[in-house]
Amino acid sequence: MDLRTQAPKNLEIGLTERLLYGADPTSRIVAVEPHAGDQMICYVRDTDGKLFHTSEQFSPWLIGTRAEPWHAFGPGVTTERLAGEHPLSVRVHFPRWSTFVAASRAARETGEQTYSLRSPVEQYLMDSGRTLFKGMVFADLVRLQLDLETTSLDPCDPDAQILVVALRTSRGEEHLLTLERSEAELLERLSALIIEIDPDVIEGHNIFKFDLPFIIARAAKSGTSLPWGRNGSPMRAGDGTQRVKVGALSLPFTPIFINGRHIIDTYQQIQRYDVGGRLNGYGLKHVVNQLGLVRADREFVRGDQISEVWKTDRERLLRYALDDVRDVDNLSRLTLPTEFYQAQLVPRGFQSIATGGPGEKINALMVRAFLSQAQSLPRAQPARDYPCGHAELAHIGVFRPVVKCDIESLYPSIMLAEGITSATDTLGAYLPMLADLTQRRLEAKRASRTAAGEERQVWEGLQSSFKVLINSFYGYLGYSGGLFNDFGAAERVTLRGQTLIRTVVEALKESEALPIEVDTDGVYFVPPGEVRTIDDEERYIELLGSCLPPWIKLLHDGHYAAMLSLRLKNYVLLDDAGVLTMRGSALRSRRIEPCFREFLVHAAREFLADQRSAVRDEYFALAARIRNRELPVEAFGQWSMINQTTLAKQPRLSRLVRRQGLEVRSGDRLALYEREDGELNSTDAYAKDENVSYLLRRLKEVAGRFRGLFATDVEFESFFPTMSMRTDLEAAYQQTPVAQLGLFG
Repeated sequence: MDLRTQAPKNLEIGLTERLLYGADPTSRIVAVEPHAGDQMICYVRDTDGKLFHTSEQFSPWLIGTRAEPWHAFGPGVTTERLAGEHPLSVRVHFPRWSTFVAASRAARETGEQTYSLRSPVEQYLMDSGRTLFKGMVFADLVRLQLDLETTSLDPCDPDAQILVVALRTSRGEEHLLTLERSEAELLERLSALIIEIDPDVIEGHNIFKFDLPFIIARAAKSGTSLPWGRNGSPMRAGDGTQRVKVGALSLPFTPIFINGRHIIDTYQQIQRYDVGGRLNGYGLKHVVNQLGLVRADREFVRGDQISEVWKTDRERLLRYALDDVRDVDNLSRLTLPTEFYQAQLVPRGFQSIATGGPGEKINALMVRAFLSQAQSLPRAQPARDYPCGHAELAHIGVFRPVVKCDIESLYPSIMLAEGITSATDTLGAYLPMLADLTQRRLEAKRASRTAAGEERQVWEGLQSSFKVLINSFYGYLGYSGGLFNDFGAAERVTLRGQTLIRTVVEALKESEALPIEVDTDGVYFVPPGEVRTIDDEERYIELLGSCLPPWIKLLHDGHYAAMLSLRLKNYVLLDDAGVLTMRGSALRSRRIEPCFREFLVHAAREFLADQRSAVRDEYFALAARIRNRELPVEAFGQWSMINQTTLAKQPRLSRLVRRQGLEVRSGDRLALYEREDGELNSTDAYAKDENVSYLLRRLKEVAGRFRGLFATDVEFESFFPTMSMRTDLEAAYQQTPVAQLGLFG
């Protein structure tokens, strides 16, 4: 079935394809930058890899509700009446960016209703129908990985210096720059090398919060310029904070800009990639270890050892620095193709695409579609609640084996099959775009199965990019910032989805399977006894899918040796290779101190193996270490993000900043612990003064994640007794816990 034939045909044949892919499918633009207020410079990399640039006139614009106010901003302002009945019906063009800025400011001050984009790059891409990277594959980008080794994490420390800069390119070139005559001379060599390499993208792990701010600060201190821009302009930090969308989270960071180049932070990208929550941390070494990317000869140097190793074993530090940029390259190749191929579709800058949320991208596609046809724009509906997907915890405990089935693209399939779209999509663009992307994803998946090597990577990147956008079409209906949102349509889709997944659950029960957890479009279950192999599981799920409409496809989405179900959306999976995956905020929250995260992992594994006594041993052993102050501060310290809101809401944090005279910028992070007197302190100032009573309470709270495994509170309390400074640990340990009923009976 060609899904593109199932969508409404309000649009002329071929227009949907032009809206999504543009009239210039091989433009190979790698960057766009404003120039002189009324021009745009397009940097283009030809098929031989050579770079050139072109200049075009650019007329900034906004969309308003009336034509009258705008001509007051001087000659050259023009207005155009857009077709249709939507309220944002007048397109206003300005001769220069400065005029647009003045008009936008005046509109805000007077309450004039408008729609506009604050980025000249995005205005140009929206207006021209162009996007970045058309006609290119990910391997065509010239990417540069950068990593610093320094004497301090704070560039303002009196002893702070850059010792080593490691660089690697996507072409395989590697460079090591070391401190020789002076830091200023090192930075000058770095600038010259970056200009020579001429990368399209500069990448690093935590590059927005450490490497580039450190370089900017040290350059300012030494009076050195950083002319990294393609037009010779210096690298610059943004005036305020931006936010990167990571699933449901929106995390602040201070952006940095380099003319003609894009900056990508793999620390952000790996969090966006880890939508399933498989990783327990996002530091570079932690990530490559969990993903199985650690090379056998990989060099490691602890952060607090860098200065000493620089003095005593410089070659070791250089190997370590090079291994860091090699790891960044590997993470980029893993995470960035999805964002790259989205940039070929969405009229936004690459940095914006790599940090922005899905609703913003769908909004950009819809606005471009309407403006390309000179159609007026609606206003966003006010937000309102509507039902969520069906979630149900059927059973708590340890189960084996466990299978997961999943309805493929549940919400997009409902929208296409039942014609559910935004009521304000008077152009009829929404469903045709969704259908086109869905069909192209299927084509890319088919091509990926028969391809190999670099060609397979291209198809995988494409299908992943399409998948992200496809799944965003439903979420956009309930996106408060979307001009074409429609909460009623989102509700209809959700309710239909609830009906379909409940149908799957009933079919599982009727076939003597045991559903464990249901969440929106998937079910974890113990299969019937006769289902013993992976092939059996796939055949069983295919048969199970016959209870659903023909346009819905039920897929086998995982097999696990065991599952520890604790509470709704909080569970632990154990695969056949012994790999443990923790899911859910109660098990993976960043607010859980490292020693307690480690306890959760060990306890989960031991519960899965029915090693109850080992869990209790772990609990008492950790309590003893806390009581005896045997834990290093890193085991119970926590990172806290600093901004004006946190300082205002957390008096203890504000007092710490004042007490220690800390100079913190919005978005900075501090490693903290709670002292015996209840005040917060920096881990750098640790003096064996942690609040033991607090940590013992935290241990009991964390053990409470397993409360559901016990039939009564008495059983739970006897297994995990409350500890205090006065508790006789030996006597408490020797007391035989109440026999566990139910799960452990």
